Amino acid sequence: MLEEVSEEIKQVRASGLSDLINVVALQFKLYIDLLHSFYKTHGRAPTFDEIQNHYPETKSFSIISQTFTAMIIEAFYFDYYHGKQSKGSAEKWSKQSPIKKFEQLSEVYLKVSNYTKTDIYVKLQDLNKVRKRWVHNQSTQIGKYKKNLNYLSPDGCIQLLREFFEYFHTHDKSCITASLTFDALTYLQIQYKGFSGPNAP
Repeated sequence: MLEEVSEEIKQVRASGLSDLINVVALQFKLYIDLLHSFYKTHGRAPTFDEIQNHYPETKSFSIISQTFTAMIIEAFYFDYYHGKQSKGSAEKWSKQSPIKKFEQLSEVYLKVSNYTKTDIYVKLQDLNKVRKRWVHNQSTQIGKYKKNLNYLSPDGCIQLLREFFEYFHTHDKSCITASLTFDALTYLQIQYKGFSGPNAP
């Protein structure tokens, strides 16, 4: 975790957060390269079905991105709470669900009362569903789960992480890690897509 110490930004605790982010960033780059390839050939962006049909490897990109995005967020929760309390407290606190952690951090430290109405809260719930699917191999009865989660592509996961870290920095200006990570992910999107933010529907 990064903190400002004597007007300098220093790493005060060891963390693998950047390594995890690099994994998602790589999937994002591979994914965008395929989209660019399709655009050069066809003169337009592909539909989701065309992406699946032309580039079946993108499913693996998405699974890796979704799983590691969830890991990044949980790693950040632990380190954030550690910074506010202690490592021992964080180890006990981190045993609850990722959604519960977000709710508690929003209420106690970020002082956000309407977090359940935010887009990031809905997206984190969706991410938690796919995390359980991949990490715990949880199946769903055919026809029971109807929500479209195709937006959690590698590009969508980078966007989710941008919104997540923006949320924390907006409500806790002292969180240097959130601010710098948001800036880095924004630069990544601009560098590879030409703009930052979600794609047009």
